[in-house]
Amino acid sequence: MKQLKNNKNNNIEIMNFIVNEFGTNCYIYKDDMSDNAVIIDPGGDMNQIISLVHQRGFRIVNVVVTHGHYDHIKGLGELVKLLPNIGVVVYEEELSLILDDEENLSILFTDTLTKQLQNINWLRVKDGDELFCGTKKIKVVHTPGHTIGSICLYVEEKNFLFTGDTLFCGSVGRTDFPTGNIEMIEESIQKIFSLPLNTKFFPGHGNCCVLEKEIEHNMFVKIAK
Repeated sequence: MKQLKNNKNNNIEIMNFIVNEFGTNCYIYKDDMSDNAVIIDPGGDMNQIISLVHQRGFRIVNVVVTHGHYDHIKGLGELVKLLPNIGVVVYEEELSLILDDEENLSILFTDTLTKQLQNINWLRVKDGDELFCGTKKIKVVHTPGHTIGSICLYVEEKNFLFTGDTLFCGSVGRTDFPTGNIEMIEESIQKIFSLPLNTKFFPGHGNCCVLEKEIEHNMFVKIAK
């Protein structure tokens, strides 16, 4: 596991870990005014992340899954054991994909993933719902296309956006997996691009970027136009 940001100052807001062989980013987003935090996309070994949580005294209020593919939920079963009774936020239409070995793609790697996801406290959300992390509101933005229930998480006060596999720096998510749809992802990208240009986004793979740069340089967007 590679931690991309390591800062002993508890006021750091975003910590990023590459948690598996697919290069998936798992994030801890921490409220800068309290010890409350959320974990986004637990796609691999969670032990180091939980050790950091305990070391820094963070209070995890929710786990959020931006979409249900194997590489973003691989460590979810392990995580809920380490954080008993934690609520796991998922878009309402995505849960059936998460619990289907073929649709979540885990069948390509293991036959035990969905067995580990029983008895989870699922918190189903829809577009426009708000989560709370300490003093911060996190808005759920439904961005289908990579999967039917893909979401982004928008912290408006900070101009932060977690995009999962909908938008990457220089690219967009694939649409050839179960429930993917090219027209939907085009609409979702335009929805994202309606946010302020200085919004900094944190994707499910690769580096963070700023929306203004993406609008100017993302080749997919230029082709779609």
